[in-house]
Amino acid sequence: MPNIIKVIIKNKVIMLAAIISIFAGVFIILIGMTMYSNRLSHLGAGDNLNYNTYKYHYALISEEADAPFWEAIYEGALNQGKELEIYVERIGSNLPIAYSLQDLIKMAIASKVDGIIIEPNGDEEITELINMADEEGIPVITVLNDEPNSKRKSFVGVNNYNQGQIYGKQILEVIAEGKKNITVLLNSNSSVASKNMIYSSISEMVAGRNVRVESVNVNTQSTFSSEEDIRNLIKDSRDSTEVLVCLTAADTRCAYQAVVDYNKVGVIEIIGYYDSDLILSAVQKGIIHSTMTIDAKQMGALCVEALNEHKQTGQVSDYFSVDIYAINQDNFNDYINLKLEEEQNRQ
Repeated sequence: MPNIIKVIIKNKVIMLAAIISIFAGVFIILIGMTMYSNRLSHLGAGDNLNYNTYKYHYALISEEADAPFWEAIYEGALNQGKELEIYVERIGSNLPIAYSLQDLIKMAIASKVDGIIIEPNGDEEITELINMADEEGIPVITVLNDEPNSKRKSFVGVNNYNQGQIYGKQILEVIAEGKKNITVLLNSNSSVASKNMIYSSISEMVAGRNVRVESVNVNTQSTFSSEEDIRNLIKDSRDSTEVLVCLTAADTRCAYQAVVDYNKVGVIEIIGYYDSDLILSAVQKGIIHSTMTIDAKQMGALCVEALNEHKQTGQVSDYFSVDIYAINQDNFNDYINLKLEEEQNRQ
């Protein structure tokens, strides 16, 4: 009999402990929910949280998704998308693993997005994947670099001939200072046609000036490989490079850092690309002679507009051109004031 009483008491204790555990768990959950609700209220969200619905879902893809230039392109695309009830997703950004451009476009196709914006790298598989997306009913817009042999619907970029002419005008300024040996850094991912057009246009601008113009292909497999190529070029005592022409923001940053590290400031002039804070600071200090820039946000917005036009009408212009212009010490303050004015207008 005593054993039975002990068993009963033991079972009651176990049941009581279980009940207490359940109530403690519920209490903790309620406390957590209350704290979360209070936090949302503190942030101004609370019960006002709402979910947007969109007509279309577009994917923006680039191998340099996290670069400042692409941040600006994405911002322009995202803002334009919001006005048109379109969600623009930047595939490949802030991922723990670096996926190839091929994998990223495969992800977009598998996700059945309504449109793709992509910077091709000249790889044949990318052309095939663009065609695959088109066959799946997903229109593709190429940006910065074109893939004219693919089934892309439109290209948004800069007129390569005009770009070369503007670079050429800046080169003429440093030639007037006595520089004679010019090296143009060509991105190995860019199409052969675009590289040849820019280089030819630069050569045309400086023809008859008794200067040497040569091109060097920069390895773009990784940031480190391109940086190494540029550093080797700058520190090579056998090479007499006096002017370094950069066609990408990444190359400009690498060239700037290498010139500073190897005490080549003033010895090698840099004509760069893009208007990041670092590059603009270098222009202001005279480390970079000038930099070319385009309205990256306008470029992103045009990509979304092109996709939307095709979705609405089934047709779209084959090419959208974005202006490019130079920033140097002469117009630096005007440019900064203009940017500040634009920022104030947006607010």
